[in-house]
Amino acid sequence: MITLLTFPASFGAPSHSPYCVKAMCLLQMSGEAWSPEYLARPAGMPYGKLPVIRHDDALLPDSGNLQRFLEARGADFHPGLSTVQKAQARAFQRLAEENLGLGLVCERWLNDACWEKVRDVFFADVPEAQRGAVTDEIRAQVRQGLTGHGIARMSEADRLALYDEDLSAIEAMLWEGPFLFGDAPTAADASVVPFLDMLSTLPVETALGAKVTGNARLMAYVAAGRGAMYPTKVALAA
Repeated sequence: MITLLTFPASFGAPSHSPYCVKAMCLLQMSGEAWSPEYLARPAGMPYGKLPVIRHDDALLPDSGNLQRFLEARGADFHPGLSTVQKAQARAFQRLAEENLGLGLVCERWLNDACWEKVRDVFFADVPEAQRGAVTDEIRAQVRQGLTGHGIARMSEADRLALYDEDLSAIEAMLWEGPFLFGDAPTAADASVVPFLDMLSTLPVETALGAKVTGNARLMAYVAAGRGAMYPTKVALAA
């Protein structure tokens, strides 16, 4: 049995983290038996992050490593795809995880109205009297990282223009089926859907979130992805 160490559910998603949800999707698609173990903090975890899987008393961090682990055990996350399509799938994974991911972090951590609600859910284990001081320091670190990257130096209009191009690229891939490469989900969908899903369910309305919720094709894609890849209640209760 594989155990997935993951952040708990929030805002309608089975985990705070889109990377943890990606891991859940890959495990569901693989057909492997697995169960979740919920952690509020990744202290002591390899890389200091989640998701992590525990298997045979060993810890394996990172959703990318999990994909390779499952593929080595026989999972096929690109059924029927050509070499070129597999390359495209990889590019869409990076688009979601490296770019839309930054957009999600900016919305959650830099938008004051959104941050107030996110803080109280993500740090519910911190006593309310100390929560402000503890999370202000963490938020400052996140802001510093986003500034160092450069995304936090951009105006909101410039960031939205950047994400417009990403969302248009995803929408363009949905012309021949409910998923990026047709009728069946692939590893690319396991990456892309959780980010779109979490942008569409932010606890307050934001300009970027509205670009997702206002796009019928993207929302149909999220619904199809949730139905085909998200874990069942039985798996979550294990």
